[in-house]
Amino acid sequence: MDYPQGSNKQTLMKYLCFIFCVLLVGACSSTKGSGKETLFCELDKEVQDSLLSVSRKVLEEDHAPQAMIDFSGNCKFTERNIGPWVVGIQIEDTVNKRSVSLPTNAPMPYIVHNNTVYYPEEYNLLVMGFDKNTKFRTIRMK
Repeated sequence: MDYPQGSNKQTLMKYLCFIFCVLLVGACSSTKGSGKETLFCELDKEVQDSLLSVSRKVLEEDHAPQAMIDFSGNCKFTERNIGPWVVGIQIEDTVNKRSVSLPTNAPMPYIVHNNTVYYPEEYNLLVMGFDKNTKFRTIRMK
């Protein structure tokens, strides 16, 4: 049985389109799968106070906050880019030689406290403010 010559090209295009769609969905995945959920009211008091202080400075003094708030003073923040796109976010404890990779779409600020990294689930919280039900993701450094 002879098939028209265009049908092989159409089948190949369908497979390529399917593969592209799968890759696109994977690249646009949510941060919700990373780490466990922690509410603002469950964070250490020192972390809560720092976030509220930075948020107040952003609103009142037009302060440009750092991407990472490190309570240990030992951590290094690295962001890898290809052009304008973020392809990797890593926080490394340079003393204890522990590190954690964050999802590329994880909102800032990244808070490092007691070998744990916290980051908010939503964007623009430094401007919008925090309440007791604001959700953070928690990842232990390994």
